Amino acid sequence: MPDATEKSDRFKPSMPSIPGVTGNPAEPEIESQASVGNPTARLAVRLGVALVLGALVAWWALRPAGPAPGTTLETRPVSPPYLPAAVPAPVGGTPGSGSVEAATLQELAQPWSSKKFLFHKRSSGENIPAIVVRLPGGQSGRSASFWAFSLQAPFGRCELEYITDLARLAREYGYHARHPMVTDACNGAIYDPLRLGTLPSGAWARGEVVKGAGIRPPVAIEVRVQGKQVVALRIE
Repeated sequence: MPDATEKSDRFKPSMPSIPGVTGNPAEPEIESQASVGNPTARLAVRLGVALVLGALVAWWALRPAGPAPGTTLETRPVSPPYLPAAVPAPVGGTPGSGSVEAATLQELAQPWSSKKFLFHKRSSGENIPAIVVRLPGGQSGRSASFWAFSLQAPFGRCELEYITDLARLAREYGYHARHPMVTDACNGAIYDPLRLGTLPSGAWARGEVVKGAGIRPPVAIEVRVQGKQVVALRIE
């Protein structure tokens, strides 16, 4: 005889199958497509997560290191801009005046006597080798005539030389002079202190080229007698 429990189960209505509900007897037998998933989509998600994590790690490693907690930043004063050294005062002159003591009247007491000096060129800051010569004529002292010029050869590299040895002028330069001359050993030029030559601008300057390949007279320096000194004021 059939069991009472079996009769009751036979006529008991079956429970509806609701996807996603725990305890659903039909759920283990039906494999949901969502639970299986798309392999390509899952791979893309994993790659995206890996890229985000890599970016975070790189940012953390490359971020600027800040001060440790509780520390105080040190403030340092900004250094002032570099200032060049002061321009040296003119040799034998008054600082800032631009004048240079070339010689004393006692040192240039005789005609054709000379004295070398350095002229400080304020525009470039360089000290230019120069010479002042007392020319013949006139009286001594303030009435004497002086010629000062740069020993740097015009448009050349050699240093000009003031030669008072007339025999040397004839021997080395083949020029028979009656008074001292100024020479340039590089191009063989000879400059006459008693003659005026023309500059490229058309102006006149002392020291005409009488022999050699000189282009113009030496670069002149203006001088003036102040007290017992011959003072160089400015260069051409």
